[in-house]
Amino acid sequence: MYQFTSKITCMHCGGKYRGKKMRDKLAYSCSTYEKKGKESCSNNFKIKEDDLVHVVSTHLQLQNVRVEGSLGEHVSVIEVKDGGYRIYYNDGTDSIVNDNSNEYGIKFKY
Repeated sequence: MYQFTSKITCMHCGGKYRGKKMRDKLAYSCSTYEKKGKESCSNNFKIKEDDLVHVVSTHLQLQNVRVEGSLGEHVSVIEVKDGGYRIYYNDGTDSIVNDNSNEYGIKFKY
């Protein structure tokens, strides 16, 4: 079950990420890159569903949000850029994973 379908956007090309199985694990990749190749989008960054579940569930626990139903229901959009991504939640908060915007980078910000 892909909990984050239609929530993930590639900031390189504007395309949506779509779910697929990779080595018996659920993951997401840029649909433009998958369909048209690196000439149309240079973003070959893939996100494992397990990683998204971990970040989203940890963030929601820290915010004292009770989860009922799918974790994806709490997410408005996930923006992917330069090997990292930012998760925006419906309550206005966000999480950052592997932000490369500064020289040290941020591995996780819940």
